[in-house]
Amino acid sequence: MDISTIIVASVLGTLAALLSMGLTLFLCYLYWKKLGPQKTARDELEPLQFGKVQPIEQNDEIKELTRHNVEDRVQQGPLRLISPLVGPVQTQLVSVTEDNKENCGATMQGPISFLQYLLPSAEQQEEAADIASAMNEPEEPAGYIQFSLEYNFPNSTLILKILQARHLPAKDIIGTSDPYVRVFLLPDKKHKLETKVKHRTLNPRWNETFYFEGFPLYKLQRSILYFHVFDYDRFSRDDPIGDVYVPLSQVDLTQKPIFWKSIKPAEDSKLGEILVTLLYVPRTSELTLTLVKARNLKSKDINGSSDPYVKVWLHRGDKRVEKKKTQVHRRTLNPAFNSTFQFIVPWEHIRETFLSVAVMDFDTVGRNELIGKVILSSRSGPTESKHWCDMLTKARTAVSQWHRLKTL
Repeated sequence: MDISTIIVASVLGTLAALLSMGLTLFLCYLYWKKLGPQKTARDELEPLQFGKVQPIEQNDEIKELTRHNVEDRVQQGPLRLISPLVGPVQTQLVSVTEDNKENCGATMQGPISFLQYLLPSAEQQEEAADIASAMNEPEEPAGYIQFSLEYNFPNSTLILKILQARHLPAKDIIGTSDPYVRVFLLPDKKHKLETKVKHRTLNPRWNETFYFEGFPLYKLQRSILYFHVFDYDRFSRDDPIGDVYVPLSQVDLTQKPIFWKSIKPAEDSKLGEILVTLLYVPRTSELTLTLVKARNLKSKDINGSSDPYVKVWLHRGDKRVEKKKTQVHRRTLNPAFNSTFQFIVPWEHIRETFLSVAVMDFDTVGRNELIGKVILSSRSGPTESKHWCDMLTKARTAVSQWHRLKTL
């Protein structure tokens, strides 16, 4: 083979290689040009496809949940423990976007410790606090109730005998009440037991026995005996008189104990308060009483309001000496009286003198109704006698104090 033939074959091979490379590059260009729009369309549709999780970027829209938020969400949803018994709990940062907050609130649960799981909820803690407060001895009880307890060990039965009550407040216009007692064994509030109604008495005697069957001793140790005393009304809602809480964990049921318990006044039975100012000047024998205002008075009218005014009597021993009264304030439970009355009381008679302050509801038709009363003297209730003594020890100085109205 001569040289010319070799040269021609090399040139042809080189041209074939170049042609093949150019064709390959051209095909790659066509493929890239065709693939570009498809990739753009797929990127635009990808966020709409289910099962795709988009990464969350750390921008200004992302807000980290605080510890307070996590605890609130834990109380709202089911509890989830994260390795409480295996090792220490690792605190994780939980963040959501503003758009996903609503959805995440129903499903996201923050990590909590095993001790938090054992603690009672906020509602249970609030209820326990209310019961603990109610078990304190009231300063001014709404009477007293007597009952006895006995436990039948073979039959797992608690035997309660409600005997009597004394010095209950009057709830009726005639100055008496129609009391009865409703009993629960907390925390069970569904099953209640009731005594009979004793009509027109403030010192009822029931002598009724009640049985709580199927209560093992360990279960009773976690229960609270609850008495709720009512005044029966034939034509309207029964008026609550007060209640008593008795934790059975503090009772020795083997001794068949008998109790006298103070009745704590019911919240619904509160009559309101009145702000009073007293001033006494021994040199002139002037006793000045200023009725400033009242608040949260009990409504006496059908429209849920009252027409209050105040009637004041100056007493010396058993004798009524002088009477004063304010103007009527229409349709209000928080009247501002701003009325001042002066009485002449010599120093030698101050010990036997007292003021009767009665808040009344004015009725155009019929008899005016008593809302509540306060007796101011050195021998009345704790708050009233303190106010009276402060007036005497701080002569020529006005002394103001709020007083809770009572049904005396």
